[in-house]
Amino acid sequence: MARRTAQENRRHVLDVAGDLYYQRGIRAVGMDLVVKESGVGNATVYRQFPTKDALATAYVQDRAERWFAGLREAAGRVAEPREKLVAVFEAVTGHTGRAGFRGCPMLNTNTEFPDPEHPANQVAIAHKLQLRDWLRDLAADARAADPEQLADELLLVLNGAYATATVLGPDGPARRTTDLARRLVHSACPAPDGTA
Repeated sequence: MARRTAQENRRHVLDVAGDLYYQRGIRAVGMDLVVKESGVGNATVYRQFPTKDALATAYVQDRAERWFAGLREAAGRVAEPREKLVAVFEAVTGHTGRAGFRGCPMLNTNTEFPDPEHPANQVAIAHKLQLRDWLRDLAADARAADPEQLADELLLVLNGAYATATVLGPDGPARRTTDLARRLVHSACPAPDGTA
């Protein structure tokens, strides 16, 4: 078997740790378990991630980037500005129905690491702010009467959907996520033909 490059080792360790952290919680998973499950030597793991905080922060950043890329892709498949926002929530609804869904990694991280000085907490907060700004920009493109307000409301829907689906499953109230988002968007933004 060919040896992995340093970058491949980093990606592999991050993928293994990410799955463990997401399913069990960051605090519940020790570095020894990450080493064991990844099949990579201690020295290799610690060369890439010198501390558990470094690995946890890298995990949160990786999940944030991948999740955001998926939402951007979903919105990018739609031409009409209002429907871009709705497409975001169709993707969110899809996330809640995936096998092994355990909520939003950013919200989970914020709960596990409430200290605003912790680097993983800072990544989670920065992600939510970036998401809110992106929703505001999409709302402005859709000619929302108040893009700031619509972005705030949609962020509440998104976080509420993830939190509720974690507790009650995707067939509980979270199943209404897309319809609620659509009503908010259509209420706040004029239709392309100028009608409400």
